[in-house]
Amino acid sequence: TGSTEAAQSINRSLARRLGRDGKPLPLIAETGGQNALVADSSALPEQLVMDALTSAFDSAGQRCSALRVLCLQEDIADRVVPLLEGAMAELGVGNPDRLSVDVGPVISTDAQKRLLDHIARMRAAGHRVHQVALPAETQHGTFVPPTLIEIGAVSDLPGEVFGPVLHVLRYKRERMVDTIKAVNATGFGLTFGVHSRIDE
Repeated sequence: TGSTEAAQSINRSLARRLGRDGKPLPLIAETGGQNALVADSSALPEQLVMDALTSAFDSAGQRCSALRVLCLQEDIADRVVPLLEGAMAELGVGNPDRLSVDVGPVISTDAQKRLLDHIARMRAAGHRVHQVALPAETQHGTFVPPTLIEIGAVSDLPGEVFGPVLHVLRYKRERMVDTIKAVNATGFGLTFGVHSRIDE
């Protein structure tokens, strides 16, 4: 598990060696994910919000399978985004040894800085940013507030954002296939989700 760069480095190292049988050593690497969930207008908003919240913010978003991009059909976005922001306000942030805490710290000061820098860059670029207020107890530690950032395209993201940051992309119904193609073009493909009550 790690970045694409880490996997390439390991692969280069392995390429200089041969196995006991004299053949090259194979490498299978899971190198992170820019995981997306596509929700169409038939999705149940409350279920969608619960699933998005759980996937994006459990483990402080520090799972390769965590939700990074929530693609909402425009027809439901104005209803779902406020519900999502309201549910985010209910998240407990703090020391994860407490049952009342939903989101703990990120793994290191370097990870915290990368995340805070990403959020600041997105805000400076004009993206709407919504964050949960951090309680006083989190001033000491590597906490990042659960954050929602609205984006205009999947390509607005620089790569995997490994932490409690959820990006929301609104798409027009007739652009669903294009949205999925944009997700596929990122080079990340670990998980993918769909919320729809339409079997097809």
